[in-house]
Amino acid sequence: MQHLVSTSSFPHRAATLCLAAIVAAADCRSQSTAVVVPASASAVDGNRWMNSHFRERDARRIQLIIGAQHVASLSGKRLSELAFRKDTKYVNNYKRLRGGEQTSMRILASWSDADPAKPALRFASNHGSTVVEVFRGVVALPKVSPIEDRSVASFDPREAPTIPFSTALPHVASKSLVLEFLIDGGAKGYSWNWPVDAVTSFQPGKVTPFGKTCWDAQRQEAITIVRGSLRPGMHIKTECVTPPNPLLSFQVFGLSNKLAYGALPLPLRIAEPACDLLVSPDVMVTTKFFAGPDGRHDGWTGAEVATPTLTSLYGATLFFQYIFLQQQGTQLGLRTSNGVEATFTTKPPSLDLSLVATMDMLAENGRVFLDFAPVLQISAR
Repeated sequence: MQHLVSTSSFPHRAATLCLAAIVAAADCRSQSTAVVVPASASAVDGNRWMNSHFRERDARRIQLIIGAQHVASLSGKRLSELAFRKDTKYVNNYKRLRGGEQTSMRILASWSDADPAKPALRFASNHGSTVVEVFRGVVALPKVSPIEDRSVASFDPREAPTIPFSTALPHVASKSLVLEFLIDGGAKGYSWNWPVDAVTSFQPGKVTPFGKTCWDAQRQEAITIVRGSLRPGMHIKTECVTPPNPLLSFQVFGLSNKLAYGALPLPLRIAEPACDLLVSPDVMVTTKFFAGPDGRHDGWTGAEVATPTLTSLYGATLFFQYIFLQQQGTQLGLRTSNGVEATFTTKPPSLDLSLVATMDMLAENGRVFLDFAPVLQISAR
């Protein structure tokens, strides 16, 4: 009888061990794993910071395009959480935090063929065919110290804004991950923001001023161009001081500072004293401006020009100038800024990370930022 009992227990024990192995394997598969995006920032603080995601009141729409390589190790799992990281260099704004700050947001996610090196201006064009809302709610921000001696912060939820997904997102191989943040902003009755660690690959173009501004401006090089915006596929950002009493402002740019429309020699005198057209007006657009506080001081204007993602633009040159219609006593007159020769960078994007952003929540298009993204930790099960 003992022998029979002992023999009959063998299959029972074997089945028990088999079941335990299956459960252990399933439990192993369900364990959370995480990747830092980009991996190069895993153990070092990023070289930039962002305060766009978490701040008082200001609404934002920020779409992040993450190349497939950054999340390839999550294959076979479901994305379940993401976290931002405190910046260890830009710490002054943490002094304003009183504790209890919150930001309302939605996060939309999809797997897409969008290329982070060539993101579309249009938000919808970057998403894949299936867009999933993975979070809708309030993000509570941790109170952190403005004193920092570490080389890099952690993703510990006690100091890192952490967002669990309400709907897990199954990983899709060889696709870019698109995360879109629709941010309502927070409101506490005082000014605050929570900067997060970020990375960029700064590949600036070249800016060379030429010519003269034809009024007694606060600075004779009245027009400036953000060198980091001189990348094919990005928006060229220009700014210019305005003369006193402006009525209209125009941004002019073209392919030459030698001939206008390929025929008229430049510079071309268009008003006195010594107000010259310095660039070919191949494109001429009106810009919004802010007049100076009185009839003696300069004001300000600026514009952003979207550029296509064309290989031929790398190393290419455009020429910019601003022209103003000015009230001159009882007369109308023209005033011209100096010119700027703007040469695009020769280096293509390299991080496989980019974003598109706007402050207009109803806008279909945003401004492209190549090689720029917050440092994230993405967890999956």
